[in-house]
Amino acid sequence: MYELRKKGHFDFLLFASAFALWVFGIFLVYSATHIHESGPLAGIYKQQIIWVAMALLIIIMIISIPGRIIFNASYLFYGFSLVLLAMVLVSGIETKGAGRWINVAGFKIQPSEFAKIGLLLALSKYLSENKVSLYHISTFVIPGILILVPFLLVLKQPDLGTALVFILMALPMFYWAGLTLLEIFFIISPAISIALAGIPLLLSYNSESSWGIFESVPWGIFFLALIAVLYITRPPIFIWIGSILANIATTTVVTILWGSVLKDYQKMRIISFINPQEDPFGAGYQVIQSKVAIGSGHIWGKGYLQGTQSRLSFLPEQHTDFIFSVLGEQFGLVGCSIVILLFLVVIVRGLMLTHYVKNRFINLLATGCAAILGFHVFVNIAMTVGLMPVTGLPLPFLSYGGSFTITVAVLVGMLLNARITNQDF
Repeated sequence: MYELRKKGHFDFLLFASAFALWVFGIFLVYSATHIHESGPLAGIYKQQIIWVAMALLIIIMIISIPGRIIFNASYLFYGFSLVLLAMVLVSGIETKGAGRWINVAGFKIQPSEFAKIGLLLALSKYLSENKVSLYHISTFVIPGILILVPFLLVLKQPDLGTALVFILMALPMFYWAGLTLLEIFFIISPAISIALAGIPLLLSYNSESSWGIFESVPWGIFFLALIAVLYITRPPIFIWIGSILANIATTTVVTILWGSVLKDYQKMRIISFINPQEDPFGAGYQVIQSKVAIGSGHIWGKGYLQGTQSRLSFLPEQHTDFIFSVLGEQFGLVGCSIVILLFLVVIVRGLMLTHYVKNRFINLLATGCAAILGFHVFVNIAMTVGLMPVTGLPLPFLSYGGSFTITVAVLVGMLLNARITNQDF
């Protein structure tokens, strides 16, 4: 605690945890790809070492920049990130059916990663100067536009996982900026309705027994609870009407799409996210192999370079999205626990800054940084163990990739910057 209170003190614990994770990542990328003596995966661990070295240089650069300069350049960087996103639509490089990359000076970069930083800076600056409240809906117009533009551009690529990051990173920032938990509940209630209306439809598909009218019970209970909350808290009438209509509309759209619009093969792709065994050699293959790899590691793991799933390439994308599966197979529960603990140190250390740094912009920035890292960690690990759909979100510090490594470095650099530089502005 003393270290955080002490002004100008370098947060060594945060940096050491981040560096340790990057070192873990380099060894895991090597383990996942060392069997490839030729082709695009041969020797990519060397590229990752270069990216990590660049990340360390970027951190050094960022912590030396005064906070006021970062504040003043926020909207400029946001605009630059939108230009890069627009370039993807014009001259994007398509890989595996998605155009998410552009070529800049011989390097292939992913602009959606830098858009996370751009939106983080823009939201932090706006919310540091303006209050938001669901009771005054006009206060959400500009933040909504700031989020919606990169959201739609990334969704067009298509990249739903990254697009959702833009929304979910904003919620903790809105909360820190003054939004109450009750207001956040009203905002996310339509998403809860989608889940409660959709899951019974998925579970009853291809099932010998139909849920029938009971498919509506989970959503009905939630809807009654929502009305009860509205009645008890007595918000303005437009929140009453908006919440009720939004939840009814989303549920209706989900039911219509499932019953009349989606084809059987499209339904099977969605179902395989929930139950991979429905399509074990198609959409469910990655999750099944991931769970086999992690489960086979048991407590202590099979040992470094000894994982059969990774060595025999049963696990697709094991050097990027499914790098945690390689960790689980080779280092077991103990290795996974150590890595998760290091993640928690970085995220919690970032959130602790909000208690000891008084600058509103920096606090919002720290909250957003922690939210982005936390969301990536949670979704990626949950994805590898079959608790969430495969979204393509990489694991911070561990997954291979230049653009994402640089993005994570910027996030860590801004967290460290909050302790080093003068934030009296």
